[in-house]
Amino acid sequence: MRQPLHVLLLGTALIVGTGVRAAEMPQSPPAKVERGPAAPPSISPPLPIGIEADVYCTGWLDDEAAVFPATVFSAELIDSKKGFVEGDVLYIDAGTNQGLAAGQEFWIVRPERRVYRWGSVTDLVGRIYQTPGRARIICAQEDAAIAEIVLSCSDINIGDSLFPFEPVPVPLVRRTAPATSCDPETGKVSGHIVDVHDAITPIHQNTVVFLDRGEEDGLVPGDFFTVFRIPARDKAVRIVLGEAAILTTRKKTSVAIITSMRDTMYVGDQVELK
Repeated sequence: MRQPLHVLLLGTALIVGTGVRAAEMPQSPPAKVERGPAAPPSISPPLPIGIEADVYCTGWLDDEAAVFPATVFSAELIDSKKGFVEGDVLYIDAGTNQGLAAGQEFWIVRPERRVYRWGSVTDLVGRIYQTPGRARIICAQEDAAIAEIVLSCSDINIGDSLFPFEPVPVPLVRRTAPATSCDPETGKVSGHIVDVHDAITPIHQNTVVFLDRGEEDGLVPGDFFTVFRIPARDKAVRIVLGEAAILTTRKKTSVAIITSMRDTMYVGDQVELK
């Protein structure tokens, strides 16, 4: 049905008036969004730091008073071999009375040299424990067990110790641009390279090193450190040598791998968390 003309004119006026008032009303400013400090921009997709051998074959630095539940006291091929590798069978001096059972896996551990804080001959950081391999219990009696070597990084010897095994993932991280000598210090956790896996010197890229900072300092696998040196002739200068990334952590120490180098590194060089 057709509307009278005055009704149509009134409706049009109401619509126009409403639009004008809406246009004249002041608009509220957009809500302010609080943002935290910007993270360093990544320069790579997620990438693994190193390979499995870097976490399973390089050992750790820990307290000197470490206790191990069992020891390798003999081997099946003891009369023909001195060192044992993957597939060889070992005899263990602990059994079901000590909690061992078929199917359990253990690190093979070998205590080695003591490590002191850089610049000290008395302030002990701990002891290097090498991990030449891993063994799985085949069967266990009350006070003895038989185990097979399931991984060997190097020869396993009579007298090596066993420590309960837990899988260790290779950290997966996004890389960021490395620091330069012009960048200021971050003021975060700092420490030193206090030892090197296999005593390799000078240190090169992909070398595994031991740091005197660990879980108590808030470190986790995947953290990156800037490696630097302050020359004796000029304490105001910081020479950036490269970067290291954390592979594994212990209470007071950590294992790291050198991921980039600008110059040669040595034990005693300093590290600072990025």
